[in-house]
Amino acid sequence: MSEETQETTVNDSVLANIKVVNDLEEDDPRIPRIKIYIENAVDEIELYLGVDDLDSKLSVAVQKVTQNAITRENYEGTKSVSEEGMSLTFSDTDLEPIQSLLDSYKNSLADNDHRGGVFTFD
Repeated sequence: MSEETQETTVNDSVLANIKVVNDLEEDDPRIPRIKIYIENAVDEIELYLGVDDLDSKLSVAVQKVTQNAITRENYEGTKSVSEEGMSLTFSDTDLEPIQSLLDSYKNSLADNDHRGGVFTFD
């Protein structure tokens, strides 16, 4: 599967899930902005992992970063907010809430990095 197709698949999957979770209709005016959040999340995760295309297994990570961006939309630059009994605390970075997930994935890549190695039997 090409990089563009893989990324499109992850983006489409995440967008579909975000629509369901947030009760969005197809013509919701926020969708173009949410697509940008998804693209940004994919780019950040690829950069952190040092990969050129995102494994579809990481769509959950993209969804979490995107949902956090949607939640944080009206609170840019704010560390925490409390309103009518609800309290939100925001992370310093977009990837902080999923750091352990990304690190586990990154470690699994390193553990499987024996492809292309040469084995000799003396």
